[in-house]
Amino acid sequence: MAIMSIMLLEIMPELDVLIIGGGFSGTMVATHLLRRREGLSVGVLERVSEPGRGLAYSSPHRFHLLNVPAGKMSALPDDSEHFLRWARSNYDASVQPRSFLPRSLYGNYVGSLLERAIADGDQHHFQWIQDEALSLQLRDGHLAVQRKNGSEISARAVVLAIGNFPPADPRVSGLKPESTLYFPFAWAPNVLEDLPSDGSILLIGSGLTSVDLVMALRSKRFKGTVHVLSRKGLLPRRYRPAEPWPPFWDERSPRTTRGLLRLIREQIALASERDATWRAVIDSLRPATQEIWQALPYDEKRRFLRHLRSHWEVHRHRIAPEIGDVLADMKAEGLVHTYAGRILRYSEHRGIAKISYRERFSRRKRTLKANRVVNCTGSETDCRRIDDSLISSLFAQGLARPDPLFLGLDADEHGGLVDYNGTPSSSLFAVGPTRKGSLWETTAVPEIREQAAELAEHIGRTLASQSREYRDAIGTAV
Repeated sequence: MAIMSIMLLEIMPELDVLIIGGGFSGTMVATHLLRRREGLSVGVLERVSEPGRGLAYSSPHRFHLLNVPAGKMSALPDDSEHFLRWARSNYDASVQPRSFLPRSLYGNYVGSLLERAIADGDQHHFQWIQDEALSLQLRDGHLAVQRKNGSEISARAVVLAIGNFPPADPRVSGLKPESTLYFPFAWAPNVLEDLPSDGSILLIGSGLTSVDLVMALRSKRFKGTVHVLSRKGLLPRRYRPAEPWPPFWDERSPRTTRGLLRLIREQIALASERDATWRAVIDSLRPATQEIWQALPYDEKRRFLRHLRSHWEVHRHRIAPEIGDVLADMKAEGLVHTYAGRILRYSEHRGIAKISYRERFSRRKRTLKANRVVNCTGSETDCRRIDDSLISSLFAQGLARPDPLFLGLDADEHGGLVDYNGTPSSSLFAVGPTRKGSLWETTAVPEIREQAAELAEHIGRTLASQSREYRDAIGTAV
């Protein structure tokens, strides 16, 4: 059943659940709610027409690959090989568990899960609403969401599945709104257009977004120079298969950043003695990462963010082997150069951007020149700095607050948003990256698939309980 046909239905006067955002997180919450077959009316409010894409899986380029092999990318927590079987049936029968597949294919897969859930149930219980949420109001115990088209949607429960926010502009002297060679967002449609084929480009940030742009430049047969500048100059590590390493973190393990670093290094040294690699050690932490994060005191979390965050990111979030090979070749050919330092000043003159920075180790002042500068730093997580009317409306009413580390929104163990009085909501929830403050690891499929299933279960139980209480109250009154 096509999602587009669902969009043509008249919007229900009130939904049981409205999900704002139709990327992986939002689509999977909707899928699990529909699979419960409890008759809940569910709507997804999303700017685009295709479910499950978001920024992560909307790239049309086949060279933008998943960072995790197919055998580990099932969207269903109770069926670990579901994506693998789907890919063999719908893409290529020769797909192996170790295969790294196009991200756009994964978007098709996620969309197919929602369409199957709709087809297996009552299509009138679901609506895909192509629009944008501008604000949210609490009225008479229900939530009212104002749409960009001027209308309003009322719901008993609302889920914020809004994904990652764009990065913040660097606080650099000379960088102004009228700067024409600077692009604040790497996924702007014209970010690589009209770039001289033998020119130069500077990417600010050296994470996965920078790697994606390097691959895009390669596909355009760009023959110029790619400069990659970040605070620590670290590129994501290449994925390699690793034998499982036994879990080693438990209730007796250190609750300090320094102690954890020492423990991990000890395990890596032990792994090396047994012909294993650091990858196996890092992977063994994945099931316990959220538990480790929650066990750290506030000051230790801040210490981790200040000193070890970049190192963790490049070792934890790796790139596909094919991508690693291309990146290594481009570096060897002198097409890609990486630098570690802090930007001091930005200026433009006659079509050339000039960036002054201070080297991380030597402390010397250096200068780079480029035809274009693109912000590839990570998503802005401090919601106080985000220009988003929906988030602003929540703050203005005290319905939500930033988490203490300003990594997202404060939420309880179910994803219920915590208001300014410290009370978790039973009707307003978050899923995905906005829960980073309480979970840390909440941006990748293995974590979000569990989160989406658990949230759908919690919302289903909560709404069913509320309905029973309402019926009982009516019966008593009668």
